[in-house]
Amino acid sequence: MVEFKKLSKHTGVEVFGVDLSRTQPQAVIDEINRLFVEHCVILFRDQKLTQEELVNATGMFGEVANYDRPKDLQTDVQKRQLPAIMLITNIREDGKPIGALPDGEMWFHHDMIHNVRPHKATLLYSIEIPTWGGNTVFSNLYAAYDALPVDLKEKVEGRMALNAFNYGARFKGDPTALKARPEAIHPAVRIHEDTGRKAIYMDRLMTQNIIGLQQEESDAVLERIFDHCEQDEFLYEHAWRKGDALMWDNRSSIHARKDFPADQIRLMWRTTLKGAPVMAPAE
Repeated sequence: MVEFKKLSKHTGVEVFGVDLSRTQPQAVIDEINRLFVEHCVILFRDQKLTQEELVNATGMFGEVANYDRPKDLQTDVQKRQLPAIMLITNIREDGKPIGALPDGEMWFHHDMIHNVRPHKATLLYSIEIPTWGGNTVFSNLYAAYDALPVDLKEKVEGRMALNAFNYGARFKGDPTALKARPEAIHPAVRIHEDTGRKAIYMDRLMTQNIIGLQQEESDAVLERIFDHCEQDEFLYEHAWRKGDALMWDNRSSIHARKDFPADQIRLMWRTTLKGAPVMAPAE
């Protein structure tokens, strides 16, 4: 039996008594997976993990993916990490960040929605955190879809959307982002392959337009959908502590980062799980 408590009305549970440095019994893994796909976010507090242990822990829940940014766009420090580990930090050497996404807030997004085959889950582990700020906010897109106004459902049902990401962008038009921009077209509403439920599959950072709508209409529809998804009712805001390991479902949630002090260190290790092709609802 896995002990847990809900973190908000729709989004997130905290699991107790699980040491991710140890391989867990299959019954425990199955129960955590059940909670994960239902609540979108799983929190494990007070973990003490090496990079190898973090990768092994991630692998208990699926097939681990390697960090996907091209080698020529990675920092020298990043290249020395395990292939599955992404450094998210504002630490700098000679004035240059040693990792990715170093500073400030970041708009709501799905990890890897810009890939043809997006990763299904992300696990983020906190090594060092600032004294305030840097909270991660999650939204449950099952719940957001269920509550979507009828006229918006009619606009997006059966449609595809273009998603693109300039590496390192924290918001659209971010001048600090790299020029490289992978992109992919996915259903605007997807079916979660483990639950069969519908979830909105668009986000403020990466979704560029709804295919089949004129850009002006697409922009207006997307703005309403983003505002809807980011309502407090669907959210859980996580205040990080050192040793937190947080795993979220990229198929059914979006997340954003709040601002934090530029003069304080924030260091995270990130791993991801490979995903299946995105499923569209049946016509």
